[in-house]
Amino acid sequence: MNKKALRKEMMATLSSMKPADKQEREEILKSRLLDLIESQGIQSLGIVLSMPHEMDTDGIIDHLTLQGKVIYTPVCNYENKQMEFRRFTSFDKVTKDEKNLRIPEYTEDVNNHPEMIVVPGLIYSQDGYRIGYGGGYYDRFLSHYDGLKVSLLFEEQLGEVIPENHDIPVDLLITPERTIDAEAERKRNV
Repeated sequence: MNKKALRKEMMATLSSMKPADKQEREEILKSRLLDLIESQGIQSLGIVLSMPHEMDTDGIIDHLTLQGKVIYTPVCNYENKQMEFRRFTSFDKVTKDEKNLRIPEYTEDVNNHPEMIVVPGLIYSQDGYRIGYGGGYYDRFLSHYDGLKVSLLFEEQLGEVIPENHDIPVDLLITPERTIDAEAERKRNV
């Protein structure tokens, strides 16, 4: 099956989750991420303003903002296919881009080097490679990023991913059931 078909199948799987079950599992993911942020002493974080079929990140962003953490969310430039992270200050200062994705207003500061980035995707291998949404924005961005790369996912999103030369893996995979040290998995597979 090609990537386009795999994406479509996984989006259907995620969209078909029962809302109560999804919310319960998201609360576990949120708690596990917040524990990791606390244990690592993370002060700045890049995280997407989620779409309806994705894990809801608004609660995470609210919680971290109240804790005084500095939050950045991605903004894509569709002409040059680049991405940058703009400071999130308030949901009142969120707008939508040309593809209807939520983004912070363009007046906010840019920081492309927060201590941690939560990398979205659809399908993940145990060693941290992922199939995203097909634009390559995160892989291009992560090729110049040296902080901690983490992904939050449901167990259903674990599968086989055949990495391509341009793919940049994440360091940790967090599911409601476990945390997978993807970096260690890659070292074992060498």
